[in-house]
Amino acid sequence: MSLALLLGSVNAACVNFRPPPIPVAAAAAGDAPTPVWTAHAGRKFTGRLEIGDNIIYGGSVDRKVYAVDIRNGDVRWSARLSGMVAGGVLLAGDMVYAATSRPEGRIYALRRSNGKQIWRTSTTPIGAPLALVDGVLVGETQRGDVLGLDPATGRVQWRRRAGVARVAAMPAGAGGLLVATTDSLLRLAIADGKITQRAASPGTIVSAWVPFAGGLVAGTTDSQVVSIDPATLRRNWTVRVDAPVLGSPASLGDTLFFASRTGTVYRIDPGPDPMARQIAALDWPVTTPLTVVNRSILLGGADGTIRALRSDGSEVWRVRVWRPVELSPVPLSDGLVAIGGNGDLHRYRE
Repeated sequence: MSLALLLGSVNAACVNFRPPPIPVAAAAAGDAPTPVWTAHAGRKFTGRLEIGDNIIYGGSVDRKVYAVDIRNGDVRWSARLSGMVAGGVLLAGDMVYAATSRPEGRIYALRRSNGKQIWRTSTTPIGAPLALVDGVLVGETQRGDVLGLDPATGRVQWRRRAGVARVAAMPAGAGGLLVATTDSLLRLAIADGKITQRAASPGTIVSAWVPFAGGLVAGTTDSQVVSIDPATLRRNWTVRVDAPVLGSPASLGDTLFFASRTGTVYRIDPGPDPMARQIAALDWPVTTPLTVVNRSILLGGADGTIRALRSDGSEVWRVRVWRPVELSPVPLSDGLVAIGGNGDLHRYRE
């Protein structure tokens, strides 16, 4: 019996064990930013993190929303919800909004200062990040419904069957919002959720749209990057690359950067006939959307390494956190917060 208990304890300790990150060798680190602090909050952040008044807010797979002080890494508060937080959090005014997937689908409003629940609304499991469009809180369920809620009370104002979406709704012209399902692009009226326009999707889109040059740009699972006019759903342009584009592009000035899943980094320069030009070929899969910090393009990989590239594709620096890196670093005025794959946050100063 004692042996069985001992073996059980050892096995339990090894479940989901991932070794801590190995620091990058000095020769490879380059001009890396200076570490300020490292903290843990929960087990793994699930999506978008938001920053306001020196606090970073995020949702975790352990069913909690956390508020972490950027100045020292202290957890200011945590709030337990009914299920795994889907799509991260949304910060608006003095509220933090979050939604849960299984086992219980609900949308919550929490007080930003202390995490106290203001309201909650039962739904079916939510499958995409929340959005706030023209004063309406928009949630998308795993069953393919789009919900419009009053952000002050949580009351469902309208519900529309649209199809399964994995990315947040976006503004789409005056009084409209864009929903991208696995096979369609839809424009809905924000007042009542009525579908006013529908177009075939250029491919399955699994990361957020990015405003660029008057359009919205996203990557697809069938190895394309596409720009559309949000008011008409008309396609502006499409470029094809070497592999699926699962993370959002990033813009630096009037130039667009993105990476394919296999680690090829591209840029699209301004002009009437957009073309994707390869600037780097990395030897590891890219697992994060791209983000720009201090005019460098940051991207993370499954091995826990975050790299900063110049606009020509040359490397500036690299750091390592708990693997895998699935969320983009969050830019700060004097540096960044990197998010690892084990509930770890890392504050750096540049």
